[in-house]
Amino acid sequence: MKKYIIAIIAIVVFTACEETVQLDLKESESVVIIDGLVSDQFKNQYVKVSRSIDFYAEGTSKAITNATVSVTDGATTYNYIHNPTLDSDNDGVYFSTVPFSGEVGKTYQLTVQVDGTNYTAEDNLYPVTAIDSLTVIVNEDEFDEPERKNYFYEILFYAHEPQETKDFYLFKFYRNDTLVLDSPTDIYFSNDDLLAEEINGIPTASFYKLGDIGKVEMYSISNAGFIYYNDLINLLQSDGGMFGSPPVNPRTNIEGGALGFFQASSVVSESIKVEE
Repeated sequence: MKKYIIAIIAIVVFTACEETVQLDLKESESVVIIDGLVSDQFKNQYVKVSRSIDFYAEGTSKAITNATVSVTDGATTYNYIHNPTLDSDNDGVYFSTVPFSGEVGKTYQLTVQVDGTNYTAEDNLYPVTAIDSLTVIVNEDEFDEPERKNYFYEILFYAHEPQETKDFYLFKFYRNDTLVLDSPTDIYFSNDDLLAEEINGIPTASFYKLGDIGKVEMYSISNAGFIYYNDLINLLQSDGGMFGSPPVNPRTNIEGGALGFFQASSVVSESIKVEE
């Protein structure tokens, strides 16, 4: 089993358009779930709006398609439209009507109106450190006993972490543009207390074969985001036993009674081809 320096979370809430994630609700009444991201990548940014369903019903949430969604940086307001391409995978996902890129140092405010109720959130967009390089090695243990034939190459990444600032990070790993996880519900994040100034050879998730293209994405997140994810892992690690603490929902930056998280991030990425 891989050993990671970065914190590892089996997470179920934070959605991106590339992946499907679920929220393990600890309450039976219906509640609105809002997840969104503003990044410094120039594109149509997104917000997903859904509603939890009855505890005994099949599935975990139901898309809300009639919400009013907007994001502002205090100077410019961006309106969002629901699923403009009518892609079934994006049901409940709202995209900005025009592409834009978030800017480091700005605060982004989200407003979502659902059936006459307003939900608001804000998050600060912080800088992210650069990824210096990626390397490929053979994982000897996996080579001897591979879980999947020919998949025994491991990708390591390197970076310089500025110690003069307090930073928090989210990591995503891809194989041939497909998100890869060691477990189906994993998300990987860390604060800089866990990362040395020189990040030397942290292994990514999963294993690769010859010819694969591996990619690492590194996102800046705010302290509020780190707290949110930390609360989630505490919730998910609760065994629910009679001596355990009662489960509580993660702390969120969304006001108005909704669950989920609205995130602003700077993003860097690096790719490498797996070769001999």
